[in-house]
Amino acid sequence: MAKNEVETFLEEQNIPYQSYEFSSEKVDTNQSPIFKTLVLKGNKTGPTIALLPLNARMDYKKMAAVSKNRKVGLPPMDYVMETTGYPHGANTPVGIFLHHPEYPIFFDQEIKNYPKIVVSAGELDKSVIIATQDLIDLINPTIADLLNDKS
Repeated sequence: MAKNEVETFLEEQNIPYQSYEFSSEKVDTNQSPIFKTLVLKGNKTGPTIALLPLNARMDYKKMAAVSKNRKVGLPPMDYVMETTGYPHGANTPVGIFLHHPEYPIFFDQEIKNYPKIVVSAGELDKSVIIATQDLIDLINPTIADLLNDKS
């Protein structure tokens, strides 16, 4: 399997990772839970990135407050592609940071509960398992409570 730009960037940064494809491999999600990357649009910040557990629901009011916006929302899919260069379902915190380090990036505090997590590698059905602290050290996100308490 050929390396993509996210994997190449991680190697250049000397960050260990394990790549896998959803269609062909199984990952123990109890050990390395899957986190999704949401591309949001804030009324003050414009593009805003959030990383949270796959099955969790984001609290938009909490996200707006922590990102210093009055409101944030999910923009149309064409905005996401134009803003990040990734199609819906392939957005990756690593790739977005690589191409747009100026975008504010927020990780939900749940991330601290896991030594490793799974994030998209920037292609549909392709992900990387990465040490949580390595990802935090690379991106230097704001870590906050972003989840809807009812989820």
